[in-house]
Amino acid sequence: MGRGSHGGNEDVNDKAGKSYPVSKGVVWAHLINDELMSEWCMPCKGFALKKGQEFVFEIAPSVFFGGIFYNKILDFNEGEFLSYECAAAKPKLTTVVKWMLAEEGGETKLILEHSGFMGSQWLTKMMLAGGWKKMMNKHLHDKLQAR
Repeated sequence: MGRGSHGGNEDVNDKAGKSYPVSKGVVWAHLINDELMSEWCMPCKGFALKKGQEFVFEIAPSVFFGGIFYNKILDFNEGEFLSYECAAAKPKLTTVVKWMLAEEGGETKLILEHSGFMGSQWLTKMMLAGGWKKMMNKHLHDKLQAR
């Protein structure tokens, strides 16, 4: 089956980017600090910047979602990128989230790549993609503007 079929075992990825008029250090801090992440992303517990570190994002459960994302840091390069495994029990899902930062004309571009959605998980990917975009375009944007 081809990429557009949504029925096979192909990896269906999502990628989004947004530029902010602040330094890479400021954006990076908002990716690696529990308290700052909780203000723009999701309530975060247990984050520490070290490979293998486990942490959770916890939100209100719903009919479609159990409320907890279980995460484990896979890799990072200070101020450049951060990747972590992101898993949920409901729906059963294990993906990889990667945040990348780049300086562009006095601004910092934050790029999100969310990969590992297989076949029929395209609907979950679409739902999460909308949430990520709202967090990046509204919540993080507003948080950085208010500094």
